[in-house]
Amino acid sequence: MAATPAPDRSGGTVQGGVVRAADVAPATDLAGHPRTAAHRLLRPGTPRSRWLHVTLDVIEFGGGIDPHRHDGVDADHAYFVISGTVRARIGVDYVDAGPDDLLVFPCDVVHGFTVTSRDGAKVLRLGAAADGRTSGNSVFVDE
Repeated sequence: MAATPAPDRSGGTVQGGVVRAADVAPATDLAGHPRTAAHRLLRPGTPRSRWLHVTLDVIEFGGGIDPHRHDGVDADHAYFVISGTVRARIGVDYVDAGPDDLLVFPCDVVHGFTVTSRDGAKVLRLGAAADGRTSGNSVFVDE
């Protein structure tokens, strides 16, 4: 059954449907994402998404997302841990998270995480913004 297109705010349409991670070639060279294979499932402004950014990150032990913040980006970021464990930084605080935990990172606060489980981790990265600009202007910080 074909999905019904929904109008977007610009007058175009967004086509629903299924996006299979196995059909999406992973990016493995993203700055600040060591030992990470990022399957970009949805990106804002594409035929399937107006505002939503969804990436499945498959991350090796010790990899993750280096501490950073986003200057001038008004978006929500959340990371759902599917498998494995991570140690996350949110501002000056550190928290541990595992399967079925949702990490919420304010864009303008330094955030990031490192995989602590020997078998690696799978994390679903979610971002949304009314203007469709869910990422960018990353400022990585030195530890």
